[in-house]
Amino acid sequence: MLRNFTAALLLVVTWPVLAGNDTSPFYQRYDDEATVVEHTLVQAGQNQQLVALVLGAQWCHDSRALAGYFNDPLLAPATEKIALLPVDVGYLENKQTLLSQFGYPVYFATPTLLLIDPQTRQVINRATLPAWQNAHNETAESLQDYLLAQQQYWHTRWQPAPTVPEVEAFETQQANHLYNHYQQLGTLLAKEDNGQPAPDLNDRWRDVKQYRMALQSDLIRMHQEGEIGDKTPNYSPIDW
Repeated sequence: MLRNFTAALLLVVTWPVLAGNDTSPFYQRYDDEATVVEHTLVQAGQNQQLVALVLGAQWCHDSRALAGYFNDPLLAPATEKIALLPVDVGYLENKQTLLSQFGYPVYFATPTLLLIDPQTRQVINRATLPAWQNAHNETAESLQDYLLAQQQYWHTRWQPAPTVPEVEAFETQQANHLYNHYQQLGTLLAKEDNGQPAPDLNDRWRDVKQYRMALQSDLIRMHQEGEIGDKTPNYSPIDW
């Protein structure tokens, strides 16, 4: 999630989810987001496809980089078995309603690349998706390799994870807390993106980044171990 407020870069895509509009930006906003997501999941299940739910924003350099990789013809073989659904999160909008159905109530960065099994509606790549949060360090080739490897993993080794109520409760609580900070950051981001002064943005950005990265790491561990652990994590308070 790298802030970069240079001139907008228009990325042209031709994915079916864009309903034939090949001049739209990669990340999309939908009048009825829930219906679009449900339709994508149902169709993916019928076609034996993974769903790639990609959350990003035009102001974000890493989001634009990932969009460019998906737009590269090199990825065609890797995306044949993927239902791609790019979603514009704007200035760090609350997407808890969208994401909670996948057991992943809060995104930790833009972009976030979630690969979802359409039958169980579980995220299969929770432990490895952080690499794509810094997509500008990657390439179209590395994304192709990643998607093919994840498809192979899904077909051969992936198993649905059991529900762990205490982990879910902790994750939901922290998601609410993080979205509160996103709301404040988003207001500052919008100001800076529109050429207005936002002098507190960098300091507040660093505070939230430290928290969200620590939280993401803890949640990956908890989901892998199937428990919170000996001690519930505590995070430094963000006082603003």
